[in-house]
Amino acid sequence: MWFGHCHSRHAGDDRERRPLRVKRSKTAGVSNETWSDIAGWYDALVEAGSGPHETALQCLLGLVPGMDGQAVLDVGCGQGLATRAVAEAGAARVVGTDSSEAMIGHARGHGGEATYVVDDAQRLARFGDREFDGVTCQLALMDIPDLDATLAAVRRVLRDGGWFVFVIGHPCFLVPDALPAQAADGRPAVTVTGYFDERFWRSKNPNGVRRVGNHHRTLTTYLNSLVRHGFALEEVAEPRTENHVPLYAEVPIFFAARVRAERR
Repeated sequence: MWFGHCHSRHAGDDRERRPLRVKRSKTAGVSNETWSDIAGWYDALVEAGSGPHETALQCLLGLVPGMDGQAVLDVGCGQGLATRAVAEAGAARVVGTDSSEAMIGHARGHGGEATYVVDDAQRLARFGDREFDGVTCQLALMDIPDLDATLAAVRRVLRDGGWFVFVIGHPCFLVPDALPAQAADGRPAVTVTGYFDERFWRSKNPNGVRRVGNHHRTLTTYLNSLVRHGFALEEVAEPRTENHVPLYAEVPIFFAARVRAERR
């Protein structure tokens, strides 16, 4: 259930870090919940509004090209926040997909012009080759176990020349072992260790979004995987924001990019 539900996986309200590198095992003080387990809680969080969600959505919409007449797939759509926004931005056909039936249920409950399909982002088996002009993915790639399989599936459903826009928690700063700090001049800062240790982790914060866990990967891994699967980088963004956690006026909370599917 980790692969989907994208809109607040790295919300800045969850600063406790897990000191142990135990993968998918039940550890004292660490939740074993899935995204389906917290779907209702998560939907209420998103609908209440928060700085991280707004920042991520603005970042995504700032990178998508003109969508008039286009078919767009939103991968890891969760309760449909970004899906609805893409539909409102002018795409002719928008489909949201997520592995969690509970999340898709909430997405459908919000109405709108988009349609929703339960599917595994690592396969996208419900969709045909070259079916879409564009694909979006807001804060879900870090929740998916097999990044290569997911990017291969995204490339398959995209037409040649199609675009892919994604937003992820910034892998350089939202590292599992990162700790809040303070600079000599009083500005908020963060100390980062273990950046190169790619692993699945969960927060110990029982009220945090990341208690269901995600996969820490280096920026190198993300970018090289995109190249390996036939994508060319067009534009990137690292939003600076002061509307939630002060730290993210100093370092970016998100990394986002638009890439283009090269001709096969």
